[in-house]
Amino acid sequence: MKRFLMYLVLAIAAIGLVTNLDYFMGMILNSLVTLLIIGLILYGIYYFFILTPSQRKYKRALRKSKRRYRNRK
Repeated sequence: MKRFLMYLVLAIAAIGLVTNLDYFMGMILNSLVTLLIIGLILYGIYYFFILTPSQRKYKRALRKSKRRYRNRK
């Protein structure tokens, strides 16, 4: 009987831990998604409102050059 009660308590604790872990992971994922969205908004503001058109063209050409160089290897 004592062994049964011990396993019952362990099973209930495991279920509680899994549900709490699920909730905790959901909060972490929600925070990461929010942080990603804020970062993308800030990058968009930087790219479209702070950089001049010539700087944007330079960044685009630099990305293309890096891609071409990577594909050669």
